[in-house]
Amino acid sequence: MKNNTAKQLIEQNNKDRQQLTPENKEYYEDILVYMRTFGIFHEELETERHLMTILQDILEAQKHGESAEEYFGKNPKEIVDQLTKQFDKPSWKSIFKISGLIFLISSFYTIGGGFIAPTLQVNVFILLMDGILSIALVYWAFKLLHWSIYIKKQFPKLIKFFVAWILVMIPFGLFILINLYAPKQGIVKIGSPFDWMAILIILIMAIVYVLFKKKRDFYGSLAYIVSLGVFGLLLRIPQTKELFQGGKNPTFLVLVIILPLALFGLVNWLVFRETKEEN
Repeated sequence: MKNNTAKQLIEQNNKDRQQLTPENKEYYEDILVYMRTFGIFHEELETERHLMTILQDILEAQKHGESAEEYFGKNPKEIVDQLTKQFDKPSWKSIFKISGLIFLISSFYTIGGGFIAPTLQVNVFILLMDGILSIALVYWAFKLLHWSIYIKKQFPKLIKFFVAWILVMIPFGLFILINLYAPKQGIVKIGSPFDWMAILIILIMAIVYVLFKKKRDFYGSLAYIVSLGVFGLLLRIPQTKELFQGGKNPTFLVLVIILPLALFGLVNWLVFRETKEEN
């Protein structure tokens, strides 16, 4: 019930926000991002209720010819900070739920990468460490975005690019280090014919879950995993395995690298465009 109410508030917010003037919309959307990134483990419903109240206040002020800045002041950060201090502390249920979701997504990417290996295997240590690192990265990404909303100082584009590059390369490097130096004792190998059966079961479960639940945010990831799974199955069918030289064929290697990423980007772009049109 809570999730449905929060979803309804988000949809209503998206609709009502279009009534704002460009200046008021920019002002309010800074507040919106600031509050939604306040803490990923906080109750979504509480955040959305406060955001809707603020939006209605700005719309009411706008009707009387008053801008959002005139109504809330030039420094809304102070007001929002006072408001968020009153939020309930995150429950352990909320923390475990969100952490579990991030861990599950990370695990799917880790397992999916193993689909195209000649021998299907999973390193339990890598799976665990990648999941923990993913949770930490998502948490700090929210914190960083939250912190940066009201930084008004403008930096040169070169510095922005350099900082963004560093922020991307650090987690990328950490994932590589984990895969290189994780203990080998945690490797679990799945031989034929159980390997292709495992791939098929994982793909069916992922497709059913994402499509049945209509998780549009996961459509791009689903396309990525399914394409890797299809390549993994082709490597294990005798006829196609011989055609692709057991995964050593140059054309196969190029397709495995390019196609999943291309599908991931294309599907996410289509979902983003559809969502933008709806809003």
